[in-house]
Amino acid sequence: MKEEKYIKYGLFSSILIALGPILWLCINIYDKNYEDIVLNIVFVIIGIALVLFNVRNYLKVYNKKYNIALEVLSHIVSFIFYILLIAVIVIAFIAFYMGISFIQEKIFIKGEYITYLIKSPYSYLLFVILIIVAIRVSLLFSRKEKDSFMKKRLFKFLKINVVTILIIIPLLYLVLTNVVVVTEDGIYDYSFYNLKGTRYSFSDVSYVNTGFILRGRSKGEFFYNIQLKDGKIIKLAYPSMTQPSDKYDYDTWQEYVDIDKYIMSSGAKKESSENGSEYVQMDKIYIDKLLKVIRNK
Repeated sequence: MKEEKYIKYGLFSSILIALGPILWLCINIYDKNYEDIVLNIVFVIIGIALVLFNVRNYLKVYNKKYNIALEVLSHIVSFIFYILLIAVIVIAFIAFYMGISFIQEKIFIKGEYITYLIKSPYSYLLFVILIIVAIRVSLLFSRKEKDSFMKKRLFKFLKINVVTILIIIPLLYLVLTNVVVVTEDGIYDYSFYNLKGTRYSFSDVSYVNTGFILRGRSKGEFFYNIQLKDGKIIKLAYPSMTQPSDKYDYDTWQEYVDIDKYIMSSGAKKESSENGSEYVQMDKIYIDKLLKVIRNK
């Protein structure tokens, strides 16, 4: 009885919580106000996911006599809930990445810049963190315990998993600190052991290798790798996430045209190939920009 009581309270509370974003969305659509529509939809998804989670729990408790119709309904609700849960995790990951970018901008970027990026392979640690969190969340919702009603499950969720935190903290540190910033004055290379960074002028670049990936899942992806005179290789463009400055918001890939112009005017050698350009899934205007980089010798 106590368990059923908590589940009913949870269901009623979640419905009230979800109504706010839904009404906000309806008002914005009616007023044709689309300025914050993405954020609005995010809150609606989270609210509906919360409601479905509580509906699923309520159906499991209410269906004590094993009604087939209620059992099927419970499975349908569970399926939709897990789909929305995946959407929430993806949204959380995007917010997490935006937070990482904000912190990096405050720490490493001082003044105007062309672009900055998390160095390879450290950028892939973002997905490792996502997988760890996703596994943690899935374990939370997949546990079949007698005390599975919201109060006790929430208490379990709030309990700190020391091992998980000890794994995530150093991964976060590696992601945050391994950054390359490109400005009009040169290239700044930061790392977890060199937080002050090393500045390289464009004349310190000895060799450029650029073109398109010809095989695998990244087929058709543009890459732009530079080798510095001290032997260090930096991948300025590869299948990952970079952050161009605001002036390139409406001029995608122009940042690499500018970077290549600075580097090649400093006397660097270049090896490039147009092979694979036919696999590029972009508008012709952007492909032309990439080909301009490749052809600039």
